[in-house]
Formats: sequence, C-alpha cells, structure tokens
Amino acid sequence: MQSNAPVISNEAFHALFGRITEALDPYTEGSKVGVMVSLMSAYSAYIGYGPTVETGKGSSPLALWGVLVGRSGVGRKGTATGIARRVVEAAFANFAEESVVEGLPATGLGFITELADRAEGTLANPVWFIEEEGDALLSNARRDAKVGVYLRKAFDAQTIAHKTKMDDLRVRRPHLGLIMHVQPRNWAAVANGKDATGGTWNRVLPVWVQQSKTLPVFESSDAHEVIRQAARALRQAGDYARQVDAVTVPLHVARVFEAKHRPIVEAMISTEAMSQYAERAMAYMIRLAGLFALSERRDEISERDFDAALALVCYSIETIAYVLPEAEASEEASLSVKVENFVREAGPEGRTATEIYRALNIKAIDLREIVAQLDTIEVVKGQSAKGTGGRPTMRYLYVESEVSEETNELLGQEPAIGVEEAAGTAPPAEQIEAVEESTAFLPYLSDHEWDVIDAQATIEPEPVIPPTELVHVPANLPMGVEALRALLDGPKDEKPIQEVNAAPAKPLGMDALRALLDANEAGTAPKVGTMTKVKPARASRARSKAKADATADVAA
Repeated sequence: MQSNAPVISNEAFHALFGRITEALDPYTEGSKVGVMVSLMSAYSAYIGYGPTVETGKGSSPLALWGVLVGRSGVGRKGTATGIARRVVEAAFANFAEESVVEGLPATGLGFITELADRAEGTLANPVWFIEEEGDALLSNARRDAKVGVYLRKAFDAQTIAHKTKMDDLRVRRPHLGLIMHVQPRNWAAVANGKDATGGTWNRVLPVWVQQSKTLPVFESSDAHEVIRQAARALRQAGDYARQVDAVTVPLHVARVFEAKHRPIVEAMISTEAMSQYAERAMAYMIRLAGLFALSERRDEISERDFDAALALVCYSIETIAYVLPEAEASEEASLSVKVENFVREAGPEGRTATEIYRALNIKAIDLREIVAQLDTIEVVKGQSAKGTGGRPTMRYLYVESEVSEETNELLGQEPAIGVEEAAGTAPPAEQIEAVEESTAFLPYLSDHEWDVIDAQATIEPEPVIPPTELVHVPANLPMGVEALRALLDGPKDEKPIQEVNAAPAKPLGMDALRALLDANEAGTAPKVGTMTKVKPARASRARSKAKADATADVAA
C-alpha cells in the first residue's frame, strides 16, 4: 500500500450535500467524504426510480452504492454514516422506519425477499441497505452466485426473478441505495476475485475514509439543531426530486463534458488493471451529477455539477489505486486533475509554480506539459520580489472552460452559457455573495414556514365546516294563487303585446287554468279544491217533483 492516502478536492463538496456536510463536520470525527457519500446514497434511494438522467444510450437511474474503505478504529466508518443517518431519519421518517434495512443479505433468495416484502405487487419500492459488516458479507456472498447476479440487475433497475420449487418471486424496477463498510485488506481480497472483474463490485463507488479530528467525549457540542435544519432542507429537495421524471443535460454543458470531464476519467482508467475495477466510473459521474442537480431542485445538470462529480469519481479511482497497488491509475491524468483542483482552490490569487511543485511533488517539465493541455489554467506574470531585481514570478490561475467558437460555429449554436444565464434567471451578484458567505446550508423555507409544516405533519387539522347561508325572503313575495300566477306569467316583457282581433278560442292547457283562476277571484266559479253541498231536504223535494211530473206524462 502506498505511503500517501488519497486527498479529496474541495470541489466535490457541492450543492446541498456539500453544505450539509460542511455544517455537520464540527460535530463528527468521521471524514467529510464518508458523511457526504452516506447522505447521497440514502437520498438516491429515497427519490426512487422516477428521476433518471437521459443519455444517448438510454436513461440512467440515480442509485448510489458507496463503500467506505478504512482501517478499523481509525477509519470512523460507522461515525460518518451514523451522523448522516440521523439527518435521513429526521428528514424521511416513514422511509427510515419502513425502507431502511440493516445488512445486505448474502444469498440471492434473501436479497429478493427483502425487496419483494416491500413491493406493491411486483413493483419494487425503494430501499436503503446499510451494511456495516461488509467484510463478512464479501466472504459469505461467494457461496451463492445469485447474489452477484441480482445485484447487477438491481444496479440497472432490471427485473429480478427467483423461482424454485418453494418460491416464485418477481420484482420489477428494483431501486436501492447501498452504503457498505469494509477494511482495506478485505476489499483488496474480493477485488482480486471474479466478482470484481465480472461486474458485481465494480458497480460500487469505493472511497477512502479516516478519522478527521478528535473531539472531547463529554464536552462535545450537540448537533441537534444543525441536524434539524439539514433534515428540513433535505426533505424538501427529496420531495422535489420525486416529482421529476427526467434530468437533462443542456447542449452547451454536454459539449463541456465531452471536451473536459470525459477525457480525464477515461485517461485515469486507461490501464487494463484499473479499468476492470473502475469500469463504471463514467456512469457514476453522470449519476452523481444528476443527484447534485436534484439536491438544488434543478432538473438540468450544470457544468459545476459535473465538476463536483468528477472530483468525487477521481477520488474513488485514487482510492482503488491506494488499496490495490496493482491497479495503478494513469499518473499523467491523475496529476492533471490534482493540478487543476489545486489551482482552482486557490481562488483568484492562483498558485505559484513553487507552491505547485512542493504540494504535488511534480517536476517543472511535467507541470509545463500538463498546463499546456489544460484550457482551464492560465499562466500570468507576477511581480518580482521587492529589491531583488530578479525574474517575476509566474502565477497559475484557474479560468472557467468555454466551448471554442469554432465548435459553436460548426454546430450553429451560440457560445456556451450557464444554466441560470440561459434561463434568464441568474441571481444578482449581491445574492450570490450572500449565499457564499452563508455558514451552512440554506433551507428553502423560513423557520415559520417549516414550523407550520412540522405542526401539520403531527396534528391532523379539524375539518372546516362552512357556515350555513341564511335565505332572506322578501316581504312582498307573492303567496298562494298570486305565486302560481307569477310562475305562469313568467318575467314581464318590456315590449307591448300587440292585440289581435280574432274570434276568442276555447282556452286550453295553461290558459284554461288561468281562466279558472280569474273566475275564482270574480266569484263566478267555485273555489278550487271546494265542493258545493246540497241540503238533504231540497234533494228530497226535487226527487218528488220529478216523480210527479213523470206520472202525469204517463197518464196523458
């Protein structure tokens, strides 16, 4: 094993994940990269299969499988994952309770059973596996070849089927995040086996971790409030990502990726030994960039997202080279990345040649060749030391890469611009400065708004019953017969009705009813709904008279 452990560039700590990691760093002895990779792995599981990155070869799911490689006792692997898990449990309470699995099953049946138990029918629900005993898993998994087969299918969200005499399981679109802890010697042992070269374990992203600092045991500060704020921001970013179907790469960003990011990774894995262990480095750079974009509630990947993804992937490649001496990365490409990152981190002041020589142990001739190939490094003359009269110092400054004008002319496109500028939504300079000066991450809602959301999440609001509207009845509203006549007459027409001299016709239908009503008011017709009573005495005399008249007629 090499004497110098890999060092990650600050470029990797980008977007919401970077801000949360920086905010948590004072409260943990775990390494920053271990905290961030654990956090990103959980986030990638929570957002599910929905958001994918569209590429020319299809869509890429955004699942992250991270492996924290560190020595026992000083690696602080569990410490790094532990504080990230506290944020996840506070942000996604239901997910943490139902979909976080302790330990990755070492058999194919056990693995698919875990997914099937949480699936809806045969459609998988997202799961986050935490395997803190990765050393034992790597040893036990060799006994069942189906473990590797199912893991490879799950990485690409392909259907997994397991059928025996006793079991018939099928899971569609599996989506899982994974964080695993292993010791360097055990990772080196499995990496030399067929599971690494065959494609199972080269689907993970190994990162070297070690204790970052020593904190007092009894006087450590409480990270409760920081975790609470981080969880709020992560929850909103996760809920946004679940609504996104596809994360896209704008054309100008895609050109920068092809000209800058892709060549660096391809050069670093150009050796045969390294390529078998870091075959998925390019795929991971796309996945990581998509996660960075979604954490900022964007569905488009920016050049800055790719910069951060590149820094993390390069660190993973250096981890492989550090743990596996036979898997050496391309020294030239590795130095190019280190020079670019070292100069970038210096800011507008840049670096002197001497600073670069000493920090990176690089020769002057090698530095000149590397800078000549990098379009992001500009060499400017400084001032000579006061009173020496010697040659002025050469300073190396980082400049943003741009797509050449010739390329734009060939494609008929405008010069490359940033995502925010292209959308016309670039924030003002003072707002950018305020963001950069922030001591931690920036929650998207105010404290009051979050308090309201938290209250609604725990207390069911009582249903609001609208008040009954009172019906006001006008005092002059017609009643009885008048109301019926008003209904029959309908609204009054403002135009006068012309009289027609015609013979009166016998009223029918509605007219008959109206005539009956008029007669009722005039007293010439019986009241509607009444009957005329005939006294019994009068009825008897009438019958007697009728009978006498009939007898007289017969006699005559």
